[in-house]
Amino acid sequence: MRTTPALLALAVGALSTGLLPAVAEPVTVNYRMAIAGLPIGSATLALTPNGQSTAIAVSGRAGGPIDLGRMNATAVVAPGSVTAQSRSGSGKDAAEASLASRGNAGDSRFTYEGVTSRGPGRIAMTVAGSRVTALDAAIPDNPKAVRVPVTDAHKAGVVDPLSLVGLLVAPGGTLRPEAICGRRHAVFTGQARIDMAGTPIEDKPPADAAQGLPQGWRALACRVTVTPVSGHRIDKGNAARVRTANLVFARNGGKTVLWSLSVPAIFGSFTLLADKLN
Repeated sequence: MRTTPALLALAVGALSTGLLPAVAEPVTVNYRMAIAGLPIGSATLALTPNGQSTAIAVSGRAGGPIDLGRMNATAVVAPGSVTAQSRSGSGKDAAEASLASRGNAGDSRFTYEGVTSRGPGRIAMTVAGSRVTALDAAIPDNPKAVRVPVTDAHKAGVVDPLSLVGLLVAPGGTLRPEAICGRRHAVFTGQARIDMAGTPIEDKPPADAAQGLPQGWRALACRVTVTPVSGHRIDKGNAARVRTANLVFARNGGKTVLWSLSVPAIFGSFTLLADKLN
């Protein structure tokens, strides 16, 4: 539950990093999901620029004949503002959230309201000068959970989850890939601190970076390391694991899309691979 406020950073951040178009025209990308090379589901991302804002819609489904889970998220990114809605899971594991962030990356007001199987939760957080200056959070937690304490130092030099998404988008939907690749960001969700470090973008020929890339598309690659700092559970074996995501982008003229994403999992790697570009 503590990572729910970062849902947009995972759903939109994982997909929209490198996905937003550099021209005002709709883009749809279909993806295949796999673990250790075995297909587990699919996902679709749709981007609709509208003047100074860009609407982002992410949907995904895991499982074959048996539905193992679903996820839907929508966001609108505009200069100085990001709003989002998300739903995931089903039955007792269903979760839904409403998130909003307004202001610049170093000075913002972040709000979260959501409901999971543990009940409703809320976060209201103000970040000024890249420091959390006000925080009101009430999130139900597992009483048996043992977590790394959050200190005041962990609330300094940070952005909120949605402001991180906003950093990727310039007015009119223009992509800023350098906002995450080759940069370091500290993200505070309202209950947890996460550090991200991206390597500089490597301009590689398609044959070296993305097998099957359509003709006319150029491959770009970078890696992003995600490190839990505080607020995460330490009574679970893999809760504090540092993970490195390998990202390959595809660029063709005014469009840049995420071609593939690979992240180490318990068994093999989780892979997201573009199946169709529209």
